[in-house]
Amino acid sequence: MELGAVIREQRKRLALKQLDLAGLGNTGNRFIVDLENGKPTVQLQKVLDLMDLLGLEVVVRTKASRSISSL
Repeated sequence: MELGAVIREQRKRLALKQLDLAGLGNTGNRFIVDLENGKPTVQLQKVLDLMDLLGLEVVVRTKASRSISSL
């Protein structure tokens, strides 16, 4: 599942509208719309801040299918 979709689902689970999340995250509604729609150029720090507000976290791990050592 894409990150924007995960954020959208959590926002809805918390009964928040996009405008609500924008206000809580001190960002514009356009940013929330772009993020949830998968825009690839959104600012990472803003994404991380919103995820924190929603109770989400990022986990980084090595890809199972490909790593630098296999190149």
